Amino acid sequence: MSTILSFIVVIGIIVFVHELGHYLAAKMSGVRVETFSLGFPPKMLGHKIGETEYIIGWVPLGGYVKMSGMIDESFDESFDPNDPRGFMAQSFWSKVFIISAGVIMNVLLGWLLYSSLTYSEGVGRMTGTTLTLVSPDYPAAEAGLEVGDQIVAVAGERVEDWSHMTEAVRKSPGIPVEVEWLRGDSLMRTTITPRSAREFNLRTGAVDSVGKIGVVGTFTTERVGPLAAFVHGGEQVWWVIRLNVASVAALLSGTASVRELTGPLGIARMSGESARSGAASFIAFIALISISIAFLNILPVPMLDGGHLLFLVIESVIGREIPEKVKTMMMKVGLAMLLLLVAVVSYHDILRFYWR
Repeated sequence: MSTILSFIVVIGIIVFVHELGHYLAAKMSGVRVETFSLGFPPKMLGHKIGETEYIIGWVPLGGYVKMSGMIDESFDESFDPNDPRGFMAQSFWSKVFIISAGVIMNVLLGWLLYSSLTYSEGVGRMTGTTLTLVSPDYPAAEAGLEVGDQIVAVAGERVEDWSHMTEAVRKSPGIPVEVEWLRGDSLMRTTITPRSAREFNLRTGAVDSVGKIGVVGTFTTERVGPLAAFVHGGEQVWWVIRLNVASVAALLSGTASVRELTGPLGIARMSGESARSGAASFIAFIALISISIAFLNILPVPMLDGGHLLFLVIESVIGREIPEKVKTMMMKVGLAMLLLLVAVVSYHDILRFYWR
């Protein structure tokens, strides 16, 4: 139950902020907004205020803002193309603003959350090799390491700090290495085989195999002021964007597989885990998913915001509107592709997270 509720909170906040961006941009541009929906049909609750009906749907996996004169998730083509308050009657840049506003709001949400966390919690850095966490079912725990142990050598090489230690472990995926540690006044040693894990390399865009033994070292926290927190929040946003770019590049190049993607079921599981880890972890997770969804939405795929932007650019280049039936057909193809992707990713989520 906590996982389900956490997932609804995460998706609810992100979808609300995204659709609010479209709604506000449309209102600012003078476009008539017919529907503001959180969740997809069937309708659970609805109330009309002025010209807009506000809806909560039973399927909490998204939402939409239906604007007059625009083909969207409803595939409704019955509108007056000459309506001065319709979407298509607006200037090119007004339409770009309306379509991009949801993505912009999601990025700003992530930036705000990361900055707020940095200001309230400080900037944390892993420094020492004294263990504060040893994950069950990982090689370190299986080898007998415990919280409070201090790792002093890996593969016969003395380690002075956390980065030195992790570098020695990461370069040995699936390769046995000798690890030495202090427990009180006693020096202990054993051979540990780091678990091989696939990880995106942000510098090269490739997927590397790295070694992990399942430990966390000693954190030091530095308090910062509002400006430094704002800058650090922006750096976190940029890191997430680069991670998403590297992920897509790896998929397109074939160095990563769809099996490594995480879908709604995986996000639901991680929502529950982050919520149980504490408020800071949950807020950071919302920021991560908000920025990732913004990146996904801006991809040039019909049915996504990036697909609508692609239509606008094509129309601007050719000097006339794409026929509505062509747009509808392309959006239906895009929807089918997205649904197929969600089905495949969800299948692998079940195998990875739920099928034991």
